Amino acid sequence: MSVDNKCLTDKQIQDAYIFMDGTFSKSTEFDHGLFSEWLILKTILDDECEEEIEVAKVNFYLFNGNQVDFYDAADSIDGDQEFIASKLLNVFQIDPLSRIAIIDNLYVNSENATAKTKIKLLNEQVLPYLYDRGFEYAAFLNASICYEGSRLEHETTDNAFENEIPMIREIGESERWGEGVNLIDLEEYKS
Repeated sequence: MSVDNKCLTDKQIQDAYIFMDGTFSKSTEFDHGLFSEWLILKTILDDECEEEIEVAKVNFYLFNGNQVDFYDAADSIDGDQEFIASKLLNVFQIDPLSRIAIIDNLYVNSENATAKTKIKLLNEQVLPYLYDRGFEYAAFLNASICYEGSRLEHETTDNAFENEIPMIREIGESERWGEGVNLIDLEEYKS
């Protein structure tokens, strides 16, 4: 019997053994240093039928600052990536020669998943994956993790970002909640 991934509960997702699969593509605009990647987070809930169930999808833009101008490459993708790159360089003042992953979207398939599940997947699956791949920084907009949500979902997300995952956050005075930029130093995250 097939399991509907749109009906998975927080408990089913949070207790699941997650494995990953993905695809990536090289930028057609730059010879080196910029890739787009889709990472698929999957699980098996029923050992008897061993049906793989897609739990979530993550879209990254991966930059190697030693091979590509970080700002120019981000600007070539879209306005959100340019906005993040601008904040990383001008507000957080990271080294533009770093290996940087921008998380464009973390989409959990279940309609029942809460912000807590998204944060758990980010913290226990996505960030360790990026660290293992040798990235120095991970960055994302608030809206990349919690794009549709109530004030409670935003508060839950803020609380997790401030207390569970070591990161630097920046929301400008004239910006909406979803435009907040978050930066995680993956070396500090894993130590």
